[in-house]
Amino acid sequence: MSPLAQRIVFGSFLAGVALVLCWLDVNAGTPDGLWLFPALVVLVFFSGNEIVALCRGAGVAPLAWLVHLGNFLTISATWGMALFWQRWEAAHPDRLVRSWDIAAVSSMAAMMALAGTVFLAFLVEMQRYRRPGSANINVAGTVYAVCYIGLLANFLVQLRMAFGMEALASFLMIVKLGDTGAFAVGKFLGRHRMAPQLSPKKTIEGAVGAVVFGVTGAFVAFYWLLPLFGLETIRPRWQVCLLYGVLLAIVGMIGDLAESLIKRDAQQKDSSRLLPGLGGALDLIDSSLMAAPVAYLFWLFGWLQR
Repeated sequence: MSPLAQRIVFGSFLAGVALVLCWLDVNAGTPDGLWLFPALVVLVFFSGNEIVALCRGAGVAPLAWLVHLGNFLTISATWGMALFWQRWEAAHPDRLVRSWDIAAVSSMAAMMALAGTVFLAFLVEMQRYRRPGSANINVAGTVYAVCYIGLLANFLVQLRMAFGMEALASFLMIVKLGDTGAFAVGKFLGRHRMAPQLSPKKTIEGAVGAVVFGVTGAFVAFYWLLPLFGLETIRPRWQVCLLYGVLLAIVGMIGDLAESLIKRDAQQKDSSRLLPGLGGALDLIDSSLMAAPVAYLFWLFGWLQR
């Protein structure tokens, strides 16, 4: 059989399988996507193997297991959330409807923007390609930077737009108080280094200070500051408030260390000298970027409003 004949036969077979799966997905009475999702997982897995091999051929060494995990989590989260929302909306037609709708359309816009960025990154590299060895790295760097800054920052926007100023204001107060606690306690009481390879000045004592200050910020924000400024919010149960403060403080510290990793790898002390005493803009928002998705989940599911 000639290559063209093989292409026609095998392509027709795959098209038939796809049509059957689509028909079953609609008519079998199962949750939407149940017949198609396994096929997508298989395709994504083998596609991931191929892109890893291509990158390695160009001198880039992505972690194959992490590529596969990231791909799987992305498509699983998208499908799972769609299924969840179908049932949530049916069971709670009036619960958080407006917030969820805004979050949904905002997330869709963010996904399209990220997809557009990937497209443009390839388009630009096609135009300026001259010799092997840099195109994959340039595209990867572009997408990485947009995911780290733009994708994570999109959660800050959604906190404000979908859940109100109380969501964003309380979030910023908790995270920045956590930063302050880490710096102050670490400076005066710090003895035991937490991550000497990445940031020699960060200490375990400072980490404890971050958690204490973050929890304090959570209670102050929800029980005093927001009502003082007339921002409508239901006071969360103290256990939820405590958990919220602890998690934001911890994830904020991880965000700070993530930027330290970037700077250490680039052999830079600060991201820039834009802000005297603080460094660059990234030094200012690093903890907020990582912590924003955690806050988003709390507000999305109404855990702070019960």
